[in-house]
Amino acid sequence: MRFALAMLLILPLMGCSSLTATVATNETVCEVWKDVSWSSKDTPQTIVEVKVNNARRDGWCRKPKTMLW
Repeated sequence: MRFALAMLLILPLMGCSSLTATVATNETVCEVWKDVSWSSKDTPQTIVEVKVNNARRDGWCRKPKTMLW
């Protein structure tokens, strides 16, 4: 009886799951994620946030340097 009740609760939730997945590669993300600029009218906090965003983009999209041993 408990098993039947558990299945009645779980089965409707299974319809919400997806069998396909979308995987974004670094190249795709870097094509969309452009650098942001600021203006002289922006607040200091906005300028800091823009710089942080751009630094994160550079860190994510930068190609790894080849190590020479």
